[in-house]
Amino acid sequence: MTESPHTSTYSIGQVCEKTGLTSRQIRYYESQGLISPIRTQGKQRRFSAGHIERLLRIKALMNEKSSIKAVKEQLDAEEATGSEGATNDELSFLQIKSNRTTLTSIYPISDRAELTRLVRNINLDHPD
Repeated sequence: MTESPHTSTYSIGQVCEKTGLTSRQIRYYESQGLISPIRTQGKQRRFSAGHIERLLRIKALMNEKSSIKAVKEQLDAEEATGSEGATNDELSFLQIKSNRTTLTSIYPISDRAELTRLVRNINLDHPD
């Protein structure tokens, strides 16, 4: 992934807040070759908006795939075909909608901001 010097980048802490992933998960995905963050001269990881989108895609795939290998194969297939499948919002909406009758909590997503955004999208984009 080539980044412009003017592209905004984020620290691993900021990425954790934006994705709901832990720094340990992010470092693990990096060690497995699923993501390659930018490194500063001091060797600190920096992430672009594209990295954040990819991490959100990895997070969604981890919920439906049985292993890192299966996630990597899916990502490789998507890159080869130039498609991403459903977006993270679409996947989350479909997961919520399909589980609507079996939800035991009003928080099917651990990130409250993401839940609020999804509820707004459901009400605006997907009326029943």
